[in-house]
Amino acid sequence: MTSAKNGSKNAPKPSPAKKTSTVAATGRGKKRTKQEDSESDEDEVEEEEENDEEEEIESAYGDDSEEPEDDDDEDDSDDDDFQSSDDVRTRKSAANKAKASSSKKQTTSATKSSSSNPAKKAKTSSTTASPKKPTTNKNQSKPEPTKTFLVSPLKIPRPKGGHPVADAIQPETLEFLRDLKLNNDREYMMLNQERCDQAKADFLDFIRMVKEGLLEADPDVMDQEPKQSMMRIHRDIRFSNDKTPYKDHFSCFFSKGGKKSIAAGYYFGVGSNGETFVGCGAWDIGSAALTRVRHGIVDHADRFNAILATDAIKRITGGKTGIEALREGHTPLKTGPKGFDKDHPMIEFLKKKSFAVGRKFEDRQVVNEGFLEEVLSTFDACVDLVHILNDWIG
Repeated sequence: MTSAKNGSKNAPKPSPAKKTSTVAATGRGKKRTKQEDSESDEDEVEEEEENDEEEEIESAYGDDSEEPEDDDDEDDSDDDDFQSSDDVRTRKSAANKAKASSSKKQTTSATKSSSSNPAKKAKTSSTTASPKKPTTNKNQSKPEPTKTFLVSPLKIPRPKGGHPVADAIQPETLEFLRDLKLNNDREYMMLNQERCDQAKADFLDFIRMVKEGLLEADPDVMDQEPKQSMMRIHRDIRFSNDKTPYKDHFSCFFSKGGKKSIAAGYYFGVGSNGETFVGCGAWDIGSAALTRVRHGIVDHADRFNAILATDAIKRITGGKTGIEALREGHTPLKTGPKGFDKDHPMIEFLKKKSFAVGRKFEDRQVVNEGFLEEVLSTFDACVDLVHILNDWIG
């Protein structure tokens, strides 16, 4: 009985190396997790940069990131191919067998230890796990719609002959804008992002041709890439009662200072159901610049009236001239502005805040051959108006 007790006291204690082995394996698991997270984070940053580059509605899909291979089991046998001695291979094989035997014993011991302590087993499992972030799949299926969308009865005409033409807007672009007008919400845009991208690309191709023709008529216009002249399709809804997130048209603006300049320039917007508009001039001029324009009108009334009475302007406005040729813009003043004679012959001009002319086009004109020429002829007719306004605006 005494020898049995002494035997139990002198029994070898479990080697601490076994615990160290488990912790070391856990450390490698953590290291791999950080590497995977780092690669996923880099992919997300690249996608955000691409999205920032495309302004408003352009999406970028990141390529699927490759996960790092599991390197827990290191095998030195690959080096055997570079050894020419049989003795070296024999010693190498023996060492591998010994290593495998030792690893098996440690694994068995760790398994028994974990089984005897369920709490420790659960903790170890959660520590060594390597969670993977979901990667973006370029070809993943679109989400199912959660609501029913409206279908427009409006039929967009096709080009004569049934074939698309190079100098016009494609019918599919008008169809997208028509449908967006009826279903103006983020879910619809998400489900139709591909259609939006195609429509936007068509619009950019067209305004590239417009810009090239316009530069011949007015070299003062800033020469820049089409996307730099295009307006955002997202609406600013911060101070508006209308909370629809998107405009129902594509538009751009060319001027000597770019689309954000206060300078007079050339506007082109495409919309369905006869809402395509081409216009030139200055809209809602700021207070200081507006005062200068009003003084210019007083000092050069004859010249200003002559510009608004040309045959080219009459063709755009349907025969209207003078004050009748100008678009309404915002509500004009009821009386003349301060500092100007209320009985001045140009008083009706002085009440206005916008000085622009333009015209709308039907859908059948927009999709058919010759539409580009119509846009450019409208711009050509207004070059003198744009120039005199810019002389006054400064």
